[in-house]
Amino acid sequence: MSDFVESEAEESEEEYNDEGEVVPRVTKKFVEEEDDDEEEEEENLDDQDEQGNLKGFINDDDDEDEGEEDEGSDSGDSEDDVGHKKRKRTSFDDRLEDDDFDLIEENLGVKVKRGQKYRRVKKMSDDEDDDEEEYGKEEHEKEAIAEEIFQDGEGEEGQEAMEAPMAPPEEEEEDDEESDIDDFIVDDDGQPLKKPKWRKKLPGYTDAALQEAQEIFGVDFDYDEFEKYNEYDEELEEEYEYEDDEAEGEIRVRPKKTTKKRVSRRSIFEMYEPSELESSHLTDQDNEIRATDLPERFQLRSIPVKGAEDDELEEEADWIYRNAFATPTISLQESCDYLDRGQPASSFSRKGPSTIQKIKEALGFMRNQHFEVPFIAFYRKEYVEPELHINDLWRVWQWDEKWTQLRIRKENLTRLFEKMQAYQYEQISADPDKPLADGIRALDTTDMERLKDVQSMDELKDVYNHFLLYYGRDIPKMQNAAKASRKKLKRVREEGDEEGEGDEAEDEEQRGPELKQASRRDMYTICQSAGLDGLAKKFGLTPEQFGENLRDSYQRHETEQFPAEPLELAKDYVCSQFPTPEAVLEGARYMVALQIAREPLVRQVLRQTFQERAKLNITPTKKGRKDVDEAHYAYSFKYLKNKPVKELRDDQFLKICLAEDEGLLTTDISIDLKGVEGYGNDQTYFEEIKQFYYRDEFSHQVQEWNRQRTMAIERALQQFLYVQMAKELKNKLLAEAKEYVIKACSRKLYNWLRVAPYRPDQQVEEDDDFMDENQGKGIRVLGIAFSSARDHPVFCALVNGEGEVTDFLRLPHFTKRRTAWREEEREKKAQDIETLKKFLLNKKPHVVTVAGENRDAQMLIEDVKRIVHELDQGQQLSSIGVELVDNELAILYMNSKKSEAEFRDYPPVLRQAVSLARRIQDPLIEFAQVCSSDEDILCLKFHPLQEHVVKEELLNALYCEFINRVNEVGVDVNRAIAHPYSQALIQYVCGLGPRKGTHLLKILKQNNTRLESRTQLVTMCHMGPKVFMNCAGFLKIDTASLGDSTDSYIEVLDGSRVHPETYEWARKMAVDALEYDESAEDANPAGALEEILENPERLKDLDLDAFAEELERQGYGDKHITLYDIRAELSCRYKDLRTAYRSPNTEEIFNMLTKETPETFYIGKLIICNVTGIAHRRPQGESYDQAIRNDETGLWQCPFCQQDNFPELSEVWNHFDSGSCPGQAIGVKTRLDNGVTGFIPTKFLSDKVVKRPEERVKVGMTVHCRIMKIDIEKFSADLTCRTSDLMDRNNEWKLPKDTYYDFDAEAADHKQEEDMKRKQQRTTYIKRVIAHPSFHNINFKQAEKMMETMDQGDVIIRPSSKGENHLTVTWKVSDGIYQHVDVREEGKENAFSLGATLWINSEEFEDLDEIVARYVQPMASFARDLLNHKYYQDCSGGDRKKLEELLIKTKKEKPTFIPYFICACKELPGKFLLGYQPRGKPRIEYVTVTPEGFRYRGQIFPTVNGLFRWFKDHYQDPVPGITPSSSSRTRTPASINATPANINLADLTRAVNALPQNMTSQMFSAIAAVTGQGQNPNATPAQWASSQYGYGGSGGGSSAYHVFPTPAQQPVATPLMTPSYSYTTPSQPITTPQYHQLQASTTPQSAQAQPQPSSSSRQRQQQPKSNSHAAIDWGKMAEQWLQEKEAERRKQKQRLTPRPSPSPMIESTPMSIAGDATPLLDEMDR
Repeated sequence: MSDFVESEAEESEEEYNDEGEVVPRVTKKFVEEEDDDEEEEEENLDDQDEQGNLKGFINDDDDEDEGEEDEGSDSGDSEDDVGHKKRKRTSFDDRLEDDDFDLIEENLGVKVKRGQKYRRVKKMSDDEDDDEEEYGKEEHEKEAIAEEIFQDGEGEEGQEAMEAPMAPPEEEEEDDEESDIDDFIVDDDGQPLKKPKWRKKLPGYTDAALQEAQEIFGVDFDYDEFEKYNEYDEELEEEYEYEDDEAEGEIRVRPKKTTKKRVSRRSIFEMYEPSELESSHLTDQDNEIRATDLPERFQLRSIPVKGAEDDELEEEADWIYRNAFATPTISLQESCDYLDRGQPASSFSRKGPSTIQKIKEALGFMRNQHFEVPFIAFYRKEYVEPELHINDLWRVWQWDEKWTQLRIRKENLTRLFEKMQAYQYEQISADPDKPLADGIRALDTTDMERLKDVQSMDELKDVYNHFLLYYGRDIPKMQNAAKASRKKLKRVREEGDEEGEGDEAEDEEQRGPELKQASRRDMYTICQSAGLDGLAKKFGLTPEQFGENLRDSYQRHETEQFPAEPLELAKDYVCSQFPTPEAVLEGARYMVALQIAREPLVRQVLRQTFQERAKLNITPTKKGRKDVDEAHYAYSFKYLKNKPVKELRDDQFLKICLAEDEGLLTTDISIDLKGVEGYGNDQTYFEEIKQFYYRDEFSHQVQEWNRQRTMAIERALQQFLYVQMAKELKNKLLAEAKEYVIKACSRKLYNWLRVAPYRPDQQVEEDDDFMDENQGKGIRVLGIAFSSARDHPVFCALVNGEGEVTDFLRLPHFTKRRTAWREEEREKKAQDIETLKKFLLNKKPHVVTVAGENRDAQMLIEDVKRIVHELDQGQQLSSIGVELVDNELAILYMNSKKSEAEFRDYPPVLRQAVSLARRIQDPLIEFAQVCSSDEDILCLKFHPLQEHVVKEELLNALYCEFINRVNEVGVDVNRAIAHPYSQALIQYVCGLGPRKGTHLLKILKQNNTRLESRTQLVTMCHMGPKVFMNCAGFLKIDTASLGDSTDSYIEVLDGSRVHPETYEWARKMAVDALEYDESAEDANPAGALEEILENPERLKDLDLDAFAEELERQGYGDKHITLYDIRAELSCRYKDLRTAYRSPNTEEIFNMLTKETPETFYIGKLIICNVTGIAHRRPQGESYDQAIRNDETGLWQCPFCQQDNFPELSEVWNHFDSGSCPGQAIGVKTRLDNGVTGFIPTKFLSDKVVKRPEERVKVGMTVHCRIMKIDIEKFSADLTCRTSDLMDRNNEWKLPKDTYYDFDAEAADHKQEEDMKRKQQRTTYIKRVIAHPSFHNINFKQAEKMMETMDQGDVIIRPSSKGENHLTVTWKVSDGIYQHVDVREEGKENAFSLGATLWINSEEFEDLDEIVARYVQPMASFARDLLNHKYYQDCSGGDRKKLEELLIKTKKEKPTFIPYFICACKELPGKFLLGYQPRGKPRIEYVTVTPEGFRYRGQIFPTVNGLFRWFKDHYQDPVPGITPSSSSRTRTPASINATPANINLADLTRAVNALPQNMTSQMFSAIAAVTGQGQNPNATPAQWASSQYGYGGSGGGSSAYHVFPTPAQQPVATPLMTPSYSYTTPSQPITTPQYHQLQASTTPQSAQAQPQPSSSSRQRQQQPKSNSHAAIDWGKMAEQWLQEKEAERRKQKQRLTPRPSPSPMIESTPMSIAGDATPLLDEMDR
């Protein structure tokens, strides 16, 4: 089956053109969707492997291409991913003869520059590339459509219009249908690519660039000055042509050769970074924004603002009301709106249905009349109030963008549906009598209606995914058909019908392979291609019917029962992909599950249910259990169990997600309760809904079908829907939490901006002699700033009423204390005080501000107040205010680029002083200073989690606050021109922005004039009517300051909030109030206005309601609120509506100076503090007589300080009188890091009684404490450092935990950690007192760590965990391999000394040196010999798999040799793995290093050469200790020629091998003859000598007969691993040689023998029969001698099965004695 899928994948990956060449699939790079937009890709992944196949169902491991596509869908098409895909789809061009170019193209995946000899080929490449692009487009039509529908492609319509001047003229027009298709295609930046082909040459510059340079720099630039930077020295230069295919949108770069040298000149803009141009607003788009008569923010919105009909406005208003105002949030979100503060999330429903009409009116103003939110809020109040205030209007503005996005996406998808309908109609019309196949689903009006009813992005995605499931494969076919139709029509129009048909036929013939679809082979497609649609339809309910059952919560549609068993029916669908009925049913269930999971109605019902029932479970990771302590933000929800997501509050879920991202927590959102027992009635959601898919019958057939339906439903839920719904819900909860953070930031900025400028007392203003034009109209402020670092000077800056710095002062010693110990410091402090006093007396500021840097600010503010009081007492200066101001903004301004540019020569602290003075002068202007392109405002601390929200969204929210406040206050344009400090406000004026506002000021500066009337905005500044309507009322003109300086008519209303559109009504009100006769010839409405401004009380007598009714009757609309606003404005023009400044309260001062908040400094918090002293209570006189005498010592004790060394009572009194008694110690004084002083009462020092605190703590000591009480007025806190309080096991001090906190899970984890700690802390050895250079008191892990840097063979002797009578000797075998040898001690004097005798196993040693010299060093030397052997391999520390892979690889490379390798074994230190591969399978045995040598197969070898020499000769011998399994299914059957049972050949062979080395060859021949093992060439091997018993080696065993068996009879067995062997016995007649009846030998093999490796000769010699008797005598003698010599060590049992062994020979040969002609690996060089 995997072969089939692999072939299918290969077929889909490669296609062939008409010339038989391979055409690779062209992969285009598209903008990746958001994760939550890719559900159609992800829902297949949970039950599929990496290749998109069902786990355990279809084996498709080799289908790499599909796997890559699936991975790409998850991780996003990054540049690396796209590059990888392009590299896989290499391009071949058989016509090119240059192999190097082919190789380059194959690796790069793009066309490269060719030589001149390929010019003709180069010219034809255009058509070829077009064909490739066409082909690549077919494959990616679905992706392109998804990009357009779900990636904000609609938003680029406005942007495309902006970029239109940059595009060249179109070459040809596309018809409407082509344009519709192009709407779905976007580029990497989300821009729609529906422009026709055009070519742009990068080098050079255009006239537009030159013109723009002239506009910016004001002069004509000579680009020749820049040519020296732009000349190319190359002889050839490549020009890149950018060609944008018509409908495809894929931009391809083609190098074009030029044969002559070319000098390239670049635009001036190419010499600057684009980011610099953007930040300075100098791009073409910025110029277009300035010139367009639309509010700047309208043009910058990602979704352009478009006009709408009344029907659409009603529909949109209803949609916005339901989603933005009537639908509560999922989690509990407290409203952060400063106008609705304290309202819970459910308060959205507080706005009644009447709000819909108000929303409609607001939308009409925004979309049709292009009014910005501030204009509507201030000048169209009648249409939106009281339901909508200004923040609600901003919400309407934001949701209008979402509505437009949804509507455009619906329109795009509707066009796609209609095209698919038309395509299906064409296909059906071609053969109307042909029945529809099972896999075809007709797209009917129901689907269109469902799309029309879509009300959210989630529903739109559901409909789109549903469409892709059924029609995704037809999209490329539909596009190809549309292309063919368009080309045919085009050719008919151009060339006539007959010629067009001929060309069409020719064209179709040429691009025939192009129409072949290269579709992805996902699991559903495989099932569909196998025809399982028909079986899936027999499950009884369509997905739509099941969705209706689910929605109505009853079985509205009965399940239809098919009259056949599922397995029987599945047999009809068995095919190569699904070879069994079970596999067929599995595939059908998969299709049904996916269809149900994609059904929009099912998803809608489940989404609602999931959000209502979802439970959150949280468990900490190993890192989280360690890092999340009670000071961590995740402490309260470290363990959660079944917490409903509806009970999450505010930003809690954002914290949960942050902790999860940090690897501290794992979260799980499920619809069912987890871990709850004892609630039998609580059934899972799956159990609830499966009944809607059942058929309620009890027949076996129905039950079987019900079982299939159950499995399908379960898969749809568990593997598709639950995962996707949990992801959706998580994203929504995260969005709500982030929205809360953004609103909290906005509220804090609102609280800062709502403060009005500081106003001095009226007495100070009246006595002010400096209120003249030179000093400005505002107040003078002296700002004082200092640094927290010691010995830094204090700076003072005096700012006049216009924010200009007029003077400054440096006080180097002002931070010193008046009561300093050193007289010099006191004198310097006094000098600075006197200097400041003179400065105040001369400059007479209205207020003094002091920076709230730290606690020192309290001292400074007291000094300043004392100076002001002294001057006031001397009647030298009126009492002025001294205010403490938060310096957070001042520090930000101090470090900003703007302050450096404005005050380049000022030190930083002086710039901070300037900002402090300006802030209290006008907070709005000062906060606007940090609203620069550098986004400095984000450096202010609005909320602890502000860094984790989307930066653009946060900036927009903050800018909205500026917009609201600036338009409420108004902006004086003339002041902004005269004083650049206030220019930052102009960008927030309604209708303007950074570009339009700067442009307005630029025009006024160029004209070198002031703005004398609002009319000049149109006449002089050329402002369009839409922008003028928006901004006119918020730009105020100080008409009084114009005075007689102008001859123009001055409109007094230009200095008010009255909009120019209502000037006539204001004049009418003034005339009516003064009861002037309007019909009189000398009537002067302007004069009436001036008079009414001086006496506004006359306006109170007007009947404004009647006036409003008259205006409404005349068609001006409802203006009753506007008229009242006009009256209020005439009473006080541009009255500041901000909250009056007030001094900070005690809590605000505490937070300001400590930089703490209630969230960071609270009762119960664990803190660290430094001890500064001991607090004592002074002794009282009446307690003098309470001295205590110690009867034992006779000494007296002071009752207060507890001093007890007074010999007489009188000395105790003298102790009191002299004042040397400090008093009774009552506690410890400390200081916290934030400057707060701490006090620890004596009783809270320890759980034990403490009489003398100085004995427990010392000055300067750091102690851990917990806060018990906070006194914000005294900046002090009461602390406790008792162990019980610090541990707080009863949770009396710790922060409260969540209601759904899982205490049981926490206790279980805590118990597990405690057990682990106790186990780790338990000492595993007893420290010893042993004097030896190699001895260390360390444990096992420490020893191995020390060994890492030691040499091979080095030794560490350490205590043993076995007890005090044991030591452990650890020596280094190899890197990372250490052997630990147990040493037993005897004759110990005590537990810590070394034993008199040391034992390793049964061997005795006198001391440690003898162990090292006689035991360890020999083994280390032997190990070193093996490590240095030429066939030694590391194999990752003796990994058997790695060794086997190495053997197999070497055998493949050199099949005629037997590879063998040795490697150290990490699992068994001291042993080495000896691996070899005679034939089929590798074999691995152990070689053990001992002090005597190498032990291998029970024998000791003193040298490496001896070891391997013996191994080469005996590697086929049976491994000792292994007997073939008696249950082997290949046992040799009994025969009449069987070997006599009383002959034990194996024992006899071992006896022969153990003979002394000095035995002659005649002796061996005699032994061979007496056993009947003469080398008879006519003899046939016995059955027992066949490969059946060759378990010790390869082939026919170790037979004495030199037989050369065939490989078929010689399968390879693995020693020590395989107990039985599947060998075959030769079927030909076999004769068994006859042997003399001898007593079976049971002599064991000597372990101490030094065997001589030998092998038999290949020559078969006929032994004379006359030698047989002599051979018998020799055999008996040898056998008898061996039995007597080795009787004591004989332990082996007699083997039941004879095992033949080779006959020892004096001379060895390369051949094995079994006749194997394959040499060993190292014999190839002999």
